[in-house]
Amino acid sequence: NWRGTSGVSAGGWGRFKKSNGGGGGQRGNSINDPTAEHYLFGNRKSYAPPRLNREYDDDVENGEGTLTAPLTETEERMRNSEHLLRETQALCAESEQIGAATLETMGRQREQIERSSGFLQESLQNTEQARQIMKEMAYRAFKNKIFLYCVIALLVIANGAVIIHLWRRKK
Repeated sequence: NWRGTSGVSAGGWGRFKKSNGGGGGQRGNSINDPTAEHYLFGNRKSYAPPRLNREYDDDVENGEGTLTAPLTETEERMRNSEHLLRETQALCAESEQIGAATLETMGRQREQIERSSGFLQESLQNTEQARQIMKEMAYRAFKNKIFLYCVIALLVIANGAVIIHLWRRKK
């Protein structure tokens, strides 16, 4: 007989073994019955699990489509690894896009900082120029003030001389 060590209800087709036990003359249960071997193995000599991502028309069918043999632990690990690799690649691509956007933003900010630095240098030059002009104006105002004090003093002296001269003449 062909016996399944696990069935469809256990998540897929399991391993099949030949057993030497009786079982009667039912069609498909005999070791020598070519229909049973073809049913289980197709043109293969022994059972081999189907490859990933491929549908087999010669597997047992249910109402919706073909059933595939369960993945071995290694195949499941490979599938999980591939899934993790795809996720990692997606994260890398997303990180690359974020990095490119960040670099673009930083480039714009650098240009703004350079322009601001230029404006700052220009403002500092203008401030220094205004300081020099203010110093010159203060110096000129001081000179004008001194000149005015001298003129006032001269006029006071001249007025005093005129008063003295008029007073002596009256006497």
